[in-house]
Amino acid sequence: MNQTDTTSIVDVPAETTGTTGLRPCWLLKSAKAMKLGKHAEGGIHYQILTDNQRQAPSFKIVSNEGGGYFSKEVVAFGSVEACLAAHPQDQPFPSKLLQMAFAGRSSNNAGFLAAILRAEGLLALAPDTEGRHVISGDWAAWKTSVLAEPGQLLESEPVGKEEKAEDKEVSAPSADEKDPPRRAKK
Repeated sequence: MNQTDTTSIVDVPAETTGTTGLRPCWLLKSAKAMKLGKHAEGGIHYQILTDNQRQAPSFKIVSNEGGGYFSKEVVAFGSVEACLAAHPQDQPFPSKLLQMAFAGRSSNNAGFLAAILRAEGLLALAPDTEGRHVISGDWAAWKTSVLAEPGQLLESEPVGKEEKAEDKEVSAPSADEKDPPRRAKK
């Protein structure tokens, strides 16, 4: 089941696609990150994209095993770096610190992005704290490495983007909707 509260790379404002404002057109990597919640099941499938200039990578969550809302928007690596810029590198932080990287409102976005960053070796579990992260790895080397991937040229949307509303239990809202449907609290 894939539930989203935003649906299209085309609908994403240019500022979420990086400083160049260009629509990502190279798929550099598709992967799966395991969810981080203590009761979470399944994983998050994501893509790493870039534009023709290959100056900045971006992340896109493409599916969620086990359900739950998320935003299918392209999040620039620079936006992730900006979220963490003022935070002391050696201090633990909660996933919600990453929420500002998204235009979408889903409360799952930040946690799913944290899972992706952990899978990429850019974050690690903070010692002696539950559900917090610390910055790890060499971010500049990761960026250089991922941008050097040959990738796949995309002529339209990334693979797995096109979904028919009738194939989903909950259809994604249109751009005209002010308040997308939300999952009921348990």
